[in-house]
Amino acid sequence: MKNIISSACSLFLLIMISSCTSNDIEGTEVLKSSDLSHKMKQDKQEVITIDEPNLYPEGIEYDIRNDRFLVTSVTRGNIGQVIDGVYSEWVNDEDLISTIGIHIDHSGKRVLVAVSDLGVSEKESEGGPGTLAAIAAYDLDGNRLFYTDLGSLREGAHFANDITVDNKGNAYVTDSFSGIIYKVDPMGNPSIFYENDDFAPAEGSFGFNGIDYDPRGYLLVSHLDFGQILRFPLNNPDAYTVVDLSVELANPDGIYLKNPNELLVVSNDLGGANAKVQTFRTNDRWASASLIHEFDAPGVFPTTVTVKRNIPYVLYAHLDVLLAGGSQEEFSIVKAK
Repeated sequence: MKNIISSACSLFLLIMISSCTSNDIEGTEVLKSSDLSHKMKQDKQEVITIDEPNLYPEGIEYDIRNDRFLVTSVTRGNIGQVIDGVYSEWVNDEDLISTIGIHIDHSGKRVLVAVSDLGVSEKESEGGPGTLAAIAAYDLDGNRLFYTDLGSLREGAHFANDITVDNKGNAYVTDSFSGIIYKVDPMGNPSIFYENDDFAPAEGSFGFNGIDYDPRGYLLVSHLDFGQILRFPLNNPDAYTVVDLSVELANPDGIYLKNPNELLVVSNDLGGANAKVQTFRTNDRWASASLIHEFDAPGVFPTTVTVKRNIPYVLYAHLDVLLAGGSQEEFSIVKAK
């Protein structure tokens, strides 16, 4: 890993900070786990420690076929696996500069990963930090199926962040440095699904972030800079709406649709005191949603969440340490109950 953090990353750290704070919750009973030290002393099965110095995983998925977690790495640009609590490298591809979001397409039996460059990886992209957005696909044995450059569709700054897949095998990728959501067909051919400069973030900040597919015909997308969750109809993305949430979000990052009416949202708060995993429930197909569960994760910069046997697991990524130029010895996958 480079010893000097690039100016692009410094801007990322400084401008990502938002003023989002949690409002008091009225009229809703919220289950809350707020004592981190107590949680860490619980059954060891609830905390999986990744003893890999400076790995800085950003994305996570649970692979039910192989009973393993797959994790990405901002600094190594690979895909790792955690089996029975032990980390090992699974895919090391020279085109993977920094690996960010990851998604297992269970129907297609493949793994999709978002590829970007913040200037903190052991590898370097041709265009340099802040210019790369790509998607790579692998079968469940780690063989590459395709690598697709997405940023070449438009000039400007790019950062591929997260991925989801619809019921036809089309992938959708958020670009956090522009107001773009890409669409990639099952063969790897890219197009622009949605583009709107109004959703481009402030310079150096992050816009579109986490994404998931609602089988009723929507994409749900978090926008970090705006502190919002948006709903995009697949057949008419221009008719998007902002989900009316019962509380404010503190830097919403990864999301996971647990079922059509329950959405897990990870707010990283840049590793601050308001970082948490929140579960929202809707009764109107995501026109609005109410908070029903909250799991606090202060001081660890959680980025995203996956589900194993209907139980959510959150990734403690410590990206604030990376972007401040520090060193982190270990990372965690924690039950968010």
